[in-house]
Amino acid sequence: MGYFWKKAFVLLIGLAVAGSSYARGRDTVRIVFIGDVMAHGPQTAAALKPGGNRTNPADYDYSACFRHVRDRFDAADFVVANMEFPCGVTPYSGYPFFSAPQSLAYEAKRCGIDLFLTANNHICDKGAAGMDSTYVVYSRLGVPFTGLYRSEGEEYETNPMIVNIRGIDVAFINFTYGTNGLPVPRPWRVSLLDSTHVKEVVARAKQRGAEFIVALPHWGEEYHQKPNASQRRWVEMLFRNGVDAVVGAHPHVVQPAEFRPPHAVAYSLGNFMSNQSDVNTQIGMLYEITVVRDEKGDVSIADAVPTYLWCSRRRMLEKNYTVIPILEWIGRRDQWLDKSDYDKMIREWEGVKKTFGL
Repeated sequence: MGYFWKKAFVLLIGLAVAGSSYARGRDTVRIVFIGDVMAHGPQTAAALKPGGNRTNPADYDYSACFRHVRDRFDAADFVVANMEFPCGVTPYSGYPFFSAPQSLAYEAKRCGIDLFLTANNHICDKGAAGMDSTYVVYSRLGVPFTGLYRSEGEEYETNPMIVNIRGIDVAFINFTYGTNGLPVPRPWRVSLLDSTHVKEVVARAKQRGAEFIVALPHWGEEYHQKPNASQRRWVEMLFRNGVDAVVGAHPHVVQPAEFRPPHAVAYSLGNFMSNQSDVNTQIGMLYEITVVRDEKGDVSIADAVPTYLWCSRRRMLEKNYTVIPILEWIGRRDQWLDKSDYDKMIREWEGVKKTFGL
């Protein structure tokens, strides 16, 4: 899909999202963000149907992954996810060079995710073949994506991604600190954590009519629960330059979420779904920002609320990997196939509450 077609498609998506809002009023928008959707080898193996063909994407079943948060996606106006893998290159593989079956992306769309983030440290794992496959799969699937571009010209035309959501033009700007040392093959472009370029994209967002700007950086130190000094400096710079909200990813653990009107920041949403089991890597965050337009026409954040999630690995809560809102499942230990997973969830949740003063 060329970038002019891509722009036209995004416009149609925006009109569809906005079109359903006329009967309900157009002054409130609820945007949900989830963290790292990973594709480790055991996840792919668990999704393969009995007797399935390992090279056939249709033989993978990811229906368990999003089912327990689907109601929260349905209640939102727009849902954003960090898709931390190239998609569609066979043989499928896990860490350190990811490639996931297309069916994972299909299931994400079916469950209500509206925007895929692709600027992350694993996007170059399969080189140009992985980038081309990811681009083609997402384009054919019909889900807007941002952070990956076929050329410098396309990056200029389509970055930032601006979507009209219930009458409010929202810009999404996704960028990554790097690509694990792997070169970005020419003529491909990946949005990088470069201050000059990021400022240019924020300026473009304003010039192109964005009323609300969300920065989505892939940054920080892995497995650290506190943001580092660089993250905090970036947040202040982004706010000074006109960004309204910052929602980060990459550390694979949750970092603080702060609502400081008129701004909101979630430094790291942690993992949404992965095979990781180190301390705190199974706790993630669903972050919901409510944006409103007042009677004067001004757009601002009314609220920003975190919901903490638990990624239960296969044969723990259910046969397959699944993600649950922690507070909704406290006291339901008897429903676990493996009770040790429930006990681990409670233990680590208590630790997160203590760390963040929740």
